[in-house]
Amino acid sequence: PAPAATAPASPPARGTLRFNFRGAPLETVLNYMSDAAGFIIVLETPVRGTVDMWSSQAVSREEAVQLLNQALNKNGYSASVQGRSLIVSSKDDAKKKNIPIRTGNDAQEIPMNAELVMQIIPLRRIDATQAARDLATLIPGSATLTANQDSNSLVVTDTNINLKQVVSDRKS
Repeated sequence: PAPAATAPASPPARGTLRFNFRGAPLETVLNYMSDAAGFIIVLETPVRGTVDMWSSQAVSREEAVQLLNQALNKNGYSASVQGRSLIVSSKDDAKKKNIPIRTGNDAQEIPMNAELVMQIIPLRRIDATQAARDLATLIPGSATLTANQDSNSLVVTDTNINLKQVVSDRKS
C-alpha cells in the first residue's frame, strides 16, 4: 500500500495545524508546512526520508516546527525559522551557520525540543578535557563536543533534547 500522507479535508483553524503523516516523504510534510502554515521552504540540501507523526488534536505553528525538526533530525537534517522562511539544511551544515548559542549548566533551563544549538557548559569540579573524553562515547555521532581548557568548559553542538541529557549526566 502507498504511504498515507493526508492533510485535513478543510483548512485548519487559523494558527493551528493537523498532522497525519504515516510513511510520508519529507517533501510532502514540507509542502504541507508551506500550504498550511505559510512558510516559504528553502532547501539548502536535497531531502530524503519519511515521516511518521500524527495527532488527533491540532498543533500550533511553533509545535509544528518542533515536530518537523524531530523528523528532520532523525533523517540527518535541521530546520531553522528566519521570518517566514523555513530553511532546511544538513545537520553538519547547520552547525556551521548562525545557530543559537547558550551558556549554562542547568538542565532545567534547556527546552525539550529538537532545535540545533551550541551550549557552553561551565564545569567546576572536573577537568574539561577529561569530561570531554568521558562524554564523547555518550553523545550522538552527529554532535560536536570540544573542551575549552582556559575557561574549563565544554562546547557542545547538538539538539536541545540531547544537550539536556549531557548537562544532566555531567559531573561538574
